[in-house]
Amino acid sequence: MTNQIVTINVSQNIGATPSTLQRTGALISQGSTKNPVNSLTLLTSLVDLGPIITGALPITGMVWATGVVTVTTATPHGFTAASTLPLTISGVTPIQYNGTYTCTVTGLSTFTYPLVAGPGSVTVQGTYTPEEVDELNDMATTFFAQGSSMSIYILELGPGNASAGCAALTTWLTNNPNIVYAFLVPRYWDNDPAFLTLIASYENTTALTYFWVTTTLANYVHYTAQMKDVVAMIEAPTKQSANEFSLAAALWVTLHYKPSGTNKVTPFCFAYLFGVTPYPTVGTGPVRQQLKTAGVNIISQGSEGGITNDMIIWGSNMDVRPFNYWYSVDWVQINLRLNLANAIINGSNNPINPLYLNQDGINRLEAVCARTMSSAVTFGLALGNVIQLELNSQDLADVLDAGTYAGQIIVNAIPFVDYYTANPGDYKIGVYDGFSVTYIPLRGFDNITVNVNVSDFVTA
Repeated sequence: MTNQIVTINVSQNIGATPSTLQRTGALISQGSTKNPVNSLTLLTSLVDLGPIITGALPITGMVWATGVVTVTTATPHGFTAASTLPLTISGVTPIQYNGTYTCTVTGLSTFTYPLVAGPGSVTVQGTYTPEEVDELNDMATTFFAQGSSMSIYILELGPGNASAGCAALTTWLTNNPNIVYAFLVPRYWDNDPAFLTLIASYENTTALTYFWVTTTLANYVHYTAQMKDVVAMIEAPTKQSANEFSLAAALWVTLHYKPSGTNKVTPFCFAYLFGVTPYPTVGTGPVRQQLKTAGVNIISQGSEGGITNDMIIWGSNMDVRPFNYWYSVDWVQINLRLNLANAIINGSNNPINPLYLNQDGINRLEAVCARTMSSAVTFGLALGNVIQLELNSQDLADVLDAGTYAGQIIVNAIPFVDYYTANPGDYKIGVYDGFSVTYIPLRGFDNITVNVNVSDFVTA
């Protein structure tokens, strides 16, 4: 073996893999698929739904007595004992048994529903279909009507009513945090007490979970301005398509965002939608204003701009902030965390230029924050230009109060000596809490006013 004169050591910086959380959504299913409970199944097109959807299930017996029909199913239905849920009965003779009813579960293979008049003995057994089966099909149909460039998951929670579904989703979210950004929930969850309780758990400003809710004129008042995690819509009273789930179209738009310098985040308000029905315009002016004030969305048309396309208005969450506001906030917190963690890990593995907890290390990490916020500006998420400061807490407060950098993005890092003089115990445990970012999320126009002054005389 020859003597080696030169030894080369190689260190490596590994780039961060971008987060895809904000492009992840799920359609909620309760027993509408053949998939295991608590499973996520990816749909890349509407064709993917066919092999897994449950469809109609066979009935083997139906008996009417004193205003109640008792149904026996061919196999155990899987519904929770004593629960109530909407089911559609079809294919039965006499036809008076058919329809959609609120049914009560009475056994592993039985349920009942009210029917005032007795139609007589059943001569042809039919089928039963959970309402959710039709809704899931409608969700997927409307979602993929927007285009084929987006995929979406189905989250199977198991059969049951809204209360059971909310309990199952609560557990799933606890066990799977920050896996899915947006959930499109069934219509029958609207205003359910268990659902309102679930929503309350994700109202905080750092929560990265949103619920897309189809509500009604009677129910929207039960959602409050604290519910920044709710995107609500009231559908047109009469939908043009039997397979329309209007809010699925709006969800597609937001999941389609992929922020970059050449694909900026467009305003959600007035985004084009396809395969949906506009809310009536005649005689609904006061109602429309009430819904806008409450943060409830509807579908309208761009006729004011000479455009016949359907679109969403007003593109807000229930706290009446535009959807883009919280989308920007979420993007910033996701990417600040990702980029800072990446810099710290790489800096801990770089013998040429290690990252230490000193003033130089603080400066390097502040630069990471600044670059992240510069990207937010470039991507259409933040207003202003990035200003880097190195001020202590009081001086920063004074600058903000004075409005010195109003309309700009302030990235501040408290100097090393100032921070650890004020927090002497933090250094020994490797803690630095001195970074801050102050910015305004970018948004689009909702309304503009033009003042017109006319005159009937000519002046010099």
